[in-house]
Amino acid sequence: MKHSDYSLIPTFVAIYEEQNFTKAAKRLGISQSAVSQSVNRLRDVFEDVLFIRGSHGITPTPLATDVYPTLASSVENIAHMLPEHKNFKPAECQRQFGISALSVFGFTILPELSAQMSIEAPLASVKVEPLQGIDLTTELRAQQCDLVIEVQSNQLTSLRSHPLMQDSLRVLCRVDHPRLTGNSITLNEFIQEKHVTHSQHNKDSGYLVGRGLKDEAVLGKRHVAWQASSIMEMLPVITRTDYIGLLPEKLVDQYISRNNLKQLDAPFLKEPLEVAMFWHSSRTNDPSHRWLRQQCIKAAEQFNLS
Repeated sequence: MKHSDYSLIPTFVAIYEEQNFTKAAKRLGISQSAVSQSVNRLRDVFEDVLFIRGSHGITPTPLATDVYPTLASSVENIAHMLPEHKNFKPAECQRQFGISALSVFGFTILPELSAQMSIEAPLASVKVEPLQGIDLTTELRAQQCDLVIEVQSNQLTSLRSHPLMQDSLRVLCRVDHPRLTGNSITLNEFIQEKHVTHSQHNKDSGYLVGRGLKDEAVLGKRHVAWQASSIMEMLPVITRTDYIGLLPEKLVDQYISRNNLKQLDAPFLKEPLEVAMFWHSSRTNDPSHRWLRQQCIKAAEQFNLS
């Protein structure tokens, strides 16, 4: 690539992220014909089509996908050298941050984060969206949200991540369950009982299945009688039925006494859950994004003390 071609890099990044020439032109503040001319020059430079037009926008070629992270990072690094980025001050920040998270974190990490931000960045706001099993990589790349807070799994390997806390699964049932009268449950009892699970978008297997967990073979054998749309919706269902459920220990500790529930020791479920935040590599050096990540780490600290 010649020095004169370096000016094409922001155009490449905008097209890749917007997946639409018209939107890329609007984002860059140039005409669509100028974008088309840049694309032709890019194709000559890389000796590849790069972007294939379709009825629903454009599709990047494998080569475009391969070079995108490097080019996007270079554009970001240059942008963050500008004064408006270098002089980031939380107390003056007025932007809205977007976070996609499993509902359980609305009772642990996120309330702590809100308390911190209300003091350190009182002019900023946060919009939390539920995880819906959508393409989180695309959502983060397009900056539709800033962070995803999720259980570490084999589904998000293309994203940058940082661990926040560790948790464990606990089996819950109602205190007066007719069969589970002790303080433990065997693997055979676990399989025979009916279960409440946290539903997963477009799947009937429940949230925990398909994430590469070591205990997945056991989880896949459950007889699921009820799929709840959130973690907290599972608790009253377990209270009113003979169904049992798996919930994170840190949530159980807060709410078990309020819902007439008890924990059962399950020696066959010993794998800890690693909770992490995920983001797209193009946001790594953004000062406001880096600050947000630091706040999430701080919010999770108290849950790592137990």
